[in-house]
Amino acid sequence: MKKISVVTSLYRSAPYIRDFYDKHHDCLNRLNVDFEFIFVDDGSPDNSVHIVRELLARCNRITLVRLSRNFGQHAAMFAGLAHATGDYIYATDCDLEEAPENIEKMFAMLQSNSDIDVVYGVLRRRNAGLVADTLSSLFYFILNTMADVHIPHNQTWQRIMSKQYVQELLRYQEVMALPVGLMALVGFNQEPLFIDKTFKGVTSYSLTRRTTLALSAFISYSTKPLSWLCFAGLGLAGISFAFILAICFAKSLGMDYQTGWSSLIASIWCVGGLVLFSIGIVGTYLARVFEQVKNRPRYIVKQISSSTGVIPSLAARQHAQTL
Repeated sequence: MKKISVVTSLYRSAPYIRDFYDKHHDCLNRLNVDFEFIFVDDGSPDNSVHIVRELLARCNRITLVRLSRNFGQHAAMFAGLAHATGDYIYATDCDLEEAPENIEKMFAMLQSNSDIDVVYGVLRRRNAGLVADTLSSLFYFILNTMADVHIPHNQTWQRIMSKQYVQELLRYQEVMALPVGLMALVGFNQEPLFIDKTFKGVTSYSLTRRTTLALSAFISYSTKPLSWLCFAGLGLAGISFAFILAICFAKSLGMDYQTGWSSLIASIWCVGGLVLFSIGIVGTYLARVFEQVKNRPRYIVKQISSSTGVIPSLAARQHAQTL
């Protein structure tokens, strides 16, 4: 019998956990598969951990992975993937904005074609508003223009993946990369499933955070901005050289130009702005290298709770064995 691991992260998720478990439990029973739930506590400030422990007391198929602090949703989901033991790993958000019944459709697609390794959710329509939708489309257009691999638009976390695919995905140790980009880089045969999503409240992704993630995505999957800067510098140098030749030619014909103050200042500001912009892009790449070479862990597991009891993280147990 095949086993499915259901992975989700918890942050202010207390209102949804019981419904999340019950609805997915019903779906998994209809699929007639073995299963487990992996809940990852991403430093949630509410009583999410207490609710999961209540579920754990009545079900031996639940594992609670507690991180030492809030590392962010992406890191928490990767922690859950690392602790999953199923033949297939199903990842989704805990807020039930994506219908739990989609797991049945995704699993059916996997079973109907053995060549499919991943089925991922793609939103039919975003409900974020005209401005947000336009900016999102522009972001993915620019990203795919720059990136070396195509990253599908409007992906969600909701997806089901083969164990082999997840193992290869976890080999990527980039700490600041956009997850959907890494998922595309892994390769394998991935198929989309168009789904709907309901919006239940204010998103935790502010404009500043979205802008930071967008910049991170551009830097993570392409070095083209550095090439563009080289071409921009060459182009600016060529224009300047042509302008100097034009002035020399005019002087040779006895034509005397009196340079205007406004044009001079505009030129200085233009070149200065381009230089600062170029330095900023190069600095961003260097910052990414700086963060990566420190080799800090993507997340730290504080403890793991399962039907066998509460145990410390693997790192803590290894340290205890050396004492």
